[in-house]
Amino acid sequence: MAREYIENTLTKGPQLFQWTHSRINGLTFPCLVSLTALNMDGKSLVLAIGRDISELIETQNKLHIASTDIERISSAFNEEKEKFEQFFSLAPVGIAINRIDDGTFEYINKELSRFSGYNKDELNQMDYWQMTPKKYEEQEKAQLQSLSEIGRYGPYFKEYIHKKGHTYPVQLSGVKIKSSNGDDLICSVVQDITHQKQIETELQIAKKQAETNTLRMKLANESAQIGVWEWDVVSGELIWDEWMYKLYGIQENTFSGAYEAWTNSLQPDDMEESNKQLEDAVAGIGTFNPEFRVVHPNGQVRTLKASAEVVRDKDGKALKVIGVNYDITDKINAINELETAKHKAEQATQTKSEFLSNMSHEIRTPMNAILGGLQMVNTNSLDTMSKVMLKNAVSSSKSLLTIINDILDYSKIESNKLSLEQEPFSMKDIIKSVMFEVDSIVSNKGIQLVSNIDESFNEHWLGDIVRVKQILLNLVSNAVKFTQKGSVNIALNQILHKEQQAISIEVADTGIGMGEKAQARIFERFSQADNSTTRKFGGTGLGMSITLDLIRMMGGKIDVKSKEGRGTRIIVILPLAITDKSVSSLMQKSMTPSLLSEKKILIAEDNEINQIVIQSMLESTHAVLTVVDNGKQAVEAAKKEDFDLILMDIQMPEMDGVEAMQNISHFNKHIPIVALTANAMVDDVSNYLSQGFNAHIAKPIDIGTLYGVLNSFLK
Repeated sequence: MAREYIENTLTKGPQLFQWTHSRINGLTFPCLVSLTALNMDGKSLVLAIGRDISELIETQNKLHIASTDIERISSAFNEEKEKFEQFFSLAPVGIAINRIDDGTFEYINKELSRFSGYNKDELNQMDYWQMTPKKYEEQEKAQLQSLSEIGRYGPYFKEYIHKKGHTYPVQLSGVKIKSSNGDDLICSVVQDITHQKQIETELQIAKKQAETNTLRMKLANESAQIGVWEWDVVSGELIWDEWMYKLYGIQENTFSGAYEAWTNSLQPDDMEESNKQLEDAVAGIGTFNPEFRVVHPNGQVRTLKASAEVVRDKDGKALKVIGVNYDITDKINAINELETAKHKAEQATQTKSEFLSNMSHEIRTPMNAILGGLQMVNTNSLDTMSKVMLKNAVSSSKSLLTIINDILDYSKIESNKLSLEQEPFSMKDIIKSVMFEVDSIVSNKGIQLVSNIDESFNEHWLGDIVRVKQILLNLVSNAVKFTQKGSVNIALNQILHKEQQAISIEVADTGIGMGEKAQARIFERFSQADNSTTRKFGGTGLGMSITLDLIRMMGGKIDVKSKEGRGTRIIVILPLAITDKSVSSLMQKSMTPSLLSEKKILIAEDNEINQIVIQSMLESTHAVLTVVDNGKQAVEAAKKEDFDLILMDIQMPEMDGVEAMQNISHFNKHIPIVALTANAMVDDVSNYLSQGFNAHIAKPIDIGTLYGVLNSFLK
């Protein structure tokens, strides 16, 4: 910039500009610089003159601030003035400002002009008594006297004469004010009370109708069988109508007319609470709205409902209590019957849940031997047909486990016992795990499974990792199941849903698709698209119903778009919270065992068949295996020898797996102990992990899960 200014001085002429100079102490100051070209002794020189303008700049800044303040104050004043004018103009009562000396109107608002019929100019040309009847002359003098003595008048009532000639009632009040030039003015508030007068007239008519209504109320009480009572708080007198005697089962001639006559009729167990409610209502600290039982002279017990209001004097002292009673015995009996039925239904649901859980355990135990054995069969020695049969047997076993899990989840949801965890998790880990689990099916079908995660997607979320995976696995499994050729695509995006960050999961396939009727049924329990779908592809019809329940529990939504023969597209929105906390990871499966020749593994399992299955599965790891029959033997073995990992069954004789794990943890806190159990419900798994197990493997044992656990702890 300096070179440019100097060049311009030499070529274009003198330059004047503002500059920033540095002092010797490092501080800077504003400077006004002028540059002029000079020729001396044949040399081209530049004369530079600098002037310190710090004070000038400071003064300019202060002027700018002052100017800004003036503008702000002026704007605020104008704004308040505008508000004040709007208030006067739009006020729902008439407002007028008059000069005291000659009565000239300085201002009237819209409301006064509306109900008087005159504008300001018309009023200024009128005599005062053209608007006010002469009969109010004395009253007007008194009001002007009050204005003179105390600076205000009213409120008082009179009439105005409308422009059209009729009179109408008004209420006036006002104060004396000063104008900006010191003149005395009257600011009056004038209210058209025509409507209020009409109301007063209507009240008189209503009062006459009240007597008629009293008769009607009596008829209504007769119809509804409502008894009306009145209690004089001061004298203690109690007055009942005819229906009160019927409700209490007594004769009028036996009624003492005292407060005790009511309390003596109550069942003793209900007396204290009912009395307290009445005392609190009278004291003004509660309401009287009890239910109580009364005992008729013949021994019959009826349940009554009461309600009352307290009548007080101007000081708030209770004078009377007026209330009603009506019989709710039949209603109470119906409620009790419903409660009994509900209790029985809940017991039945609990029994069903326990039965399903026990059945799951009983089915999983032999299934462990079946599926475990099938997984260990050497396929190299089998012919083509045998390999196909083996493959179908493994697939059928896994399908049976899926059905068991669906039934158990349905049972939990139905009994409202399914709860969601709130832990940090990685959504990308879930995608990887789901793709791994369906990989074998995808490969066998020769279709493509593709995932696409948006670059801006946040990986870490807060929620139930197991249930989120269950939702995605169900959607992807269905897409793979119903797709014979083409592809299944998973898209993951982060969106804003109802002003909250949310996960958007889209699963699109090129499968068989669905018509409108089928789409309407896919979320129904025990239902699939149609009977042909069930016959061809199998399933319980619970999967999508459970998926929908889980999505709703998370506050999300699901949208299905499909056409027959053209595939299906499902979008799920899960409004979860983003987190930066350390995340929970899914245990990754592995189809290949690690070489564990130097590792010692203790297996605690009471079932001989399961012992053989587990040993066969671990044979290829070359680990040193020790097998015991119960928890007590496991504790003794762990005391004698250092193991690298323990596989612990839960239900065993003499000492179960939980107790054995806790005993071992007392003297060896570092050894990983993995629960082996047929109790595979999410709540059961969470319970085992909270009690101290490091991991969980469900029965029937999936060899990929087993190898994944070993790789996680021993590799």
